[in-house]
Amino acid sequence: MTRRVLGAAVVALVMGGCATTGPAPAAPGPTPFNPTDVAWLQLVVPMTDNARSAALLAPDHAASTAVRSAAAAFAGTQERLLVRLRAARDRAGLPAADVHTGHRMPGMVTAADLVALRTDRGAGFDRRLLALLRAHAAQLVVLARGEETSGADAQTRELARDVGAEGAHESEVLARTA
Repeated sequence: MTRRVLGAAVVALVMGGCATTGPAPAAPGPTPFNPTDVAWLQLVVPMTDNARSAALLAPDHAASTAVRSAAAAFAGTQERLLVRLRAARDRAGLPAADVHTGHRMPGMVTAADLVALRTDRGAGFDRRLLALLRAHAAQLVVLARGEETSGADAQTRELARDVGAEGAHESEVLARTA
């Protein structure tokens, strides 16, 4: 019986000690990110990274000076967007892992596409790269509209607006590149 009393006393002291050390920490508030924000970030970050990787191949593989120039400008824009996209992804607490690895989706430059680009040179490379970058830029516009319409986080919606504007601009530039 004395063991039970002693045990109860220890529990009471521990619990009492916890209660007297100060207020309990506040429960974390609701996240400002909804499923649309999360899905958009999980898709657009790897899409943008892969498209940038493809564009970076142009200096060594492209035949056309115009393609090399457009790809260099495209890669620079994508790099600037990636900094902001990754920061938003990190702010949302999402992992850096690409949850879409191996998926074939509109506008996504896949690992297989990158392998094909690395082995291609000249006019064939130019055609393949331009087709991939054009599809990427067009899909960015579509995805950005979805985030702007249905996203919950104001900063992510603003980022989507900027991503969509860049996608529209890149679409125009790439349409004039032959």
